[in-house]
Amino acid sequence: MEQFIGYIATGVVSLVVGLLLQRLQAKPRLLYWVPGSFMFNLKEPKLALRTDSLTIQNDGRLPATNVEIIHKQRPDHFQFSTAISYVEDTGPDGCHIIKIPSLGAKEFVNIQLLSHIQEPVLLNVRSAEGPGQLIQVHLQRIYPKWFQVFVALLMLLGFGFLIYWIGSAIVFVSKSIGVA
Repeated sequence: MEQFIGYIATGVVSLVVGLLLQRLQAKPRLLYWVPGSFMFNLKEPKLALRTDSLTIQNDGRLPATNVEIIHKQRPDHFQFSTAISYVEDTGPDGCHIIKIPSLGAKEFVNIQLLSHIQEPVLLNVRSAEGPGQLIQVHLQRIYPKWFQVFVALLMLLGFGFLIYWIGSAIVFVSKSIGVA
C-alpha cells in the first residue's frame, strides 16, 4: 500500500510542478488602456472635434507578434506618438485594422486619434499570441524618491512585525496544546 501512496504523491508533485512551470513560462502579455478623450465644440467654424488616446503595452517577457488594433471603421485621423512601422487593412466585415509587426517585451506604443466626422469605436486589440486585456487606469501623483523609500521601509518594518507576531502566536498555541 505504501508503494501506491509513493506513486500517487510523485504523480501529484509532478503535475503541480508542471503546471507551475507552465504558468511561469515566458510569454507576451498585451495590455491596453484608453487614458482619456476630449470633445472640442468650436463655434467658428461650427465644428465638433474629438481627441482620443490609446496606449498598448507588451507587459510580458517575449515579443508580441502581429499586433492588431481593430476599429469599427477607419478613424478620421490617427498618428502614433512613437515612430513605429504599421500597415492598414480592412477586415471582411468592413472593420479597420492597424497591424504592427512586433511589439517587444516591456515596449509600449501610443496612438492619438482625432475625429470630426465619426467617433472611433475600438473593437479589439490582439496579437498572434492572444487577445489584449483592457485595464482601467487613472492618473496618480508621483511622490519624491525620499518619501517612496520611507514608505517602503515602513512597510518592511510592518511586515517584519507581522511575521514576528505570527511566529509568537504559533509558539503560544503549540505550548498551550502541549506540542512544544
